[in-house]
Amino acid sequence: MLNNMPVNDMKENSKRKIMFIIIGIICIISIILAIVYQVSQLETATPEIKEEKDIIDFKTIFNNELNEQGYPIKALQKFYDDKKIVYTINEQKEKVDGKYEIDVKLPLININNQTAITIDKEIESIFLEKVNNIKESEQAEEVIYTVEYTAYVNENILSLAIKSTLKEGIKAQRVIIKTYTYNITTNELIDIDEMLSIKKLNKSAVQGEINKVVSENAKQAQSLIDLGYKVYERNLTDEMYKIEKVTNFFYGPNGALYIIYAYGNNSYTSELDIIPIK
Repeated sequence: MLNNMPVNDMKENSKRKIMFIIIGIICIISIILAIVYQVSQLETATPEIKEEKDIIDFKTIFNNELNEQGYPIKALQKFYDDKKIVYTINEQKEKVDGKYEIDVKLPLININNQTAITIDKEIESIFLEKVNNIKESEQAEEVIYTVEYTAYVNENILSLAIKSTLKEGIKAQRVIIKTYTYNITTNELIDIDEMLSIKKLNKSAVQGEINKVVSENAKQAQSLIDLGYKVYERNLTDEMYKIEKVTNFFYGPNGALYIIYAYGNNSYTSELDIIPIK
């Protein structure tokens, strides 16, 4: 009986249909936007991950000092006789709104020996060069960069660890750690095999500790990945987890040995695996 319906009623029905269609479209768009927003939040948000006590303890030792622990240090040929064998040679703290914020303390191994000189040059090329690049850059994104260090003496062994954090714009923060373990008697760097020998540690037992800690942390990371978060994913088959491939380690407080996997050295992540061997 549509033909007998008054013209005004037909117009009203048409308006209602159009209105319902518009409302439906708005609802669909709102749902889609809400889904996209939730997905983007999962991709960009950093989940609150409770740091392991070993990582927290390790971070507390970065005091920008040489900790001699009561060990007598033999007479050495230094660059500067009035300075310790490790001290802060370059300290910079500067903020330029909208461009960068830096808080940097760079160490120098104050030993006049070619091995120590090579280490000092490497530290400068890695960390000081980054400071200079940040200051000279014309990039639009703001950069936050920090560098701190710690050094310990255990008998005739000097161990130095340098930790930096780098935040560039909206990119994930990186935590970068570089270590050097130096035999004061022979003026040579110590590798992991020699370190295990000095500590009289069983290689298989240490390998077991690495496997245990990394596997547990990989499991925790995977549970977050399954929820949709973007976090660092460990590859447990990677050769770097073999004890003989370890290059980042620190001989620190009370003779404790720390094996360090700082994934931010090569990726945009602040994830760390710290394996203390005491």
